[in-house]
Amino acid sequence: MMLSDTDRKILHRLQSNLPLVSRPFLELSKELAVDEDTIIERIKFMIEKGYVRRLAPIINTQAMGREATLAAVNVPEDRIDEVSAIINEYSGVSHNYLRKGENKHIPYNMWFTMSAKDDEELNSRLKEIENRTGLIVRTMPTIKKFKIGVRFKIY
Repeated sequence: MMLSDTDRKILHRLQSNLPLVSRPFLELSKELAVDEDTIIERIKFMIEKGYVRRLAPIINTQAMGREATLAAVNVPEDRIDEVSAIINEYSGVSHNYLRKGENKHIPYNMWFTMSAKDDEELNSRLKEIENRTGLIVRTMPTIKKFKIGVRFKIY
């Protein structure tokens, strides 16, 4: 199904900060000249259809004094569901993706991000994943962030 002009207007606007008010969609309705109920209805529709995964804040874990890392594991094909379920049990995991691991220089096929209150807790959780899966977890902690603002064109 194609997105309507209203859907595209809403998606363009949702890529920026939502107003921090008791009724943010009412504020958006004024900006977009679209009824508040319609905005809520269309967002629900786009979430149900998978066009939008979710509406949520992006938490800056380091600014909150927490530690975080990107991690990678080379998971045998027949253990992907098992290992991903183990990794996903940890509350600090925010992303967990299966990627192609056929490149001989980068043989890892499962990548996830994890945060914890400090290095000790983070390393403990990663070691626990290694112990539970029998697989080596490679970590790549952030040294410096190069953040850019991304706004997708919605056609």
